[in-house]
Amino acid sequence: MAYIGNQVSSVLFTVNTFSGDGSATSFGPMDRAPAGPASVAVFVAGSYKTPSVDYTVSGTSINFTSPPALGTNNIVVHHLGNGVMTTLVPSDGSVTSTKLSSNVVITNLTANTTFRLPVFADNTARDTAITSPQSGMMVFITTGTQFQGHTGSSWIVIN
Repeated sequence: MAYIGNQVSSVLFTVNTFSGDGSATSFGPMDRAPAGPASVAVFVAGSYKTPSVDYTVSGTSINFTSPPALGTNNIVVHHLGNGVMTTLVPSDGSVTSTKLSSNVVITNLTANTTFRLPVFADNTARDTAITSPQSGMMVFITTGTQFQGHTGSSWIVIN
């Protein structure tokens, strides 16, 4: 299924450990920058810490409101996702019609190439050439000088 946005990916959960010294409140760097405080689960000496209350994150650093106690690897940070995600936006003019769904609706279209409208002598020639008309198709019929459009169920004169 096609979609717009970041490619779905799967990664192993990352765990960072730090050692408290009883006075420092900032630790890092973590292996990756979490998207926010709730994107990590933090434990100090086995005790769960509440995001945005007991700690915040800034880039790859974790900042505690109170210094964690002295201990070796007593601060454990479990990353719950991929971290900060950047939205990948295609550059202007890089998306082609083959990348779009067949039922995409485009409004306010400004063409930078010649618009080609199928021209037929009559309705019989049109029906022979277009065996599966789609809603929104347009043709020009020279007999009677008619622009015609397809409604999804039938051809109608539109001029």
